[in-house]
Amino acid sequence: MRKLDRLISRAEEVLIGLLILSASFILFANVIARYVFNDGFSWAEELVRYQIVWMVMLGASVAARQGIHIGIDILQRFSPPRLAKWIELLVHAVSIAFCLFLVFYGIQLTEQTHRFGQVSSALQAPMWIVQLAIPVGALLMCIRFTQHFLRTLLGREQASAHLDQIG
Repeated sequence: MRKLDRLISRAEEVLIGLLILSASFILFANVIARYVFNDGFSWAEELVRYQIVWMVMLGASVAARQGIHIGIDILQRFSPPRLAKWIELLVHAVSIAFCLFLVFYGIQLTEQTHRFGQVSSALQAPMWIVQLAIPVGALLMCIRFTQHFLRTLLGREQASAHLDQIG
C-alpha cells in the first residue's frame, strides 16, 4: 500500500511540474511571438488557463497529503487531547464527505459536457477533459483525507503536527 501511495504522490508531483513547465514555456513563447513578431498564439492563454485548473486540483491533493490545507484549529489546540482527536476526526470526515460530493457531481458535470460535445473556443478541445480535473482531484483529495482519518483514528498521527513544522 505504501508503494502505491508513493507512486501516486510521485505522479502528482511530476504532473504538476510538467504542467508548470509547459505553461511557462507556452506563455514565454506567446510573449515573444506577440512582441517580436507582432502575432501571438490565439490558443496559448486558453491552454494555460486549463493547465492551471489541473494544477490547482492536483495541488489540492498534494496539500491534503501534506496536511497543509487552510484550517481553523484553535478549538482543537485548546481542547484536551482526547477531545482534540475527535475534533480532528470530525474535520477529516467532513473533508471526505465534501470530496465525495465533488467527485459525484464532478462526474455528472463531465459526463454531461461529454454528451453535449462542448469544445473550447480557441483550441476546439473537448471541455470534458478540462472538467475531469474536478472529480480526479477530488478523488485524490478524498484518498488523502481518508489516510489522515485512519492515521488519526489509529493514533499514528499527531494532531496539527504540520502546523508546528511551519511556524
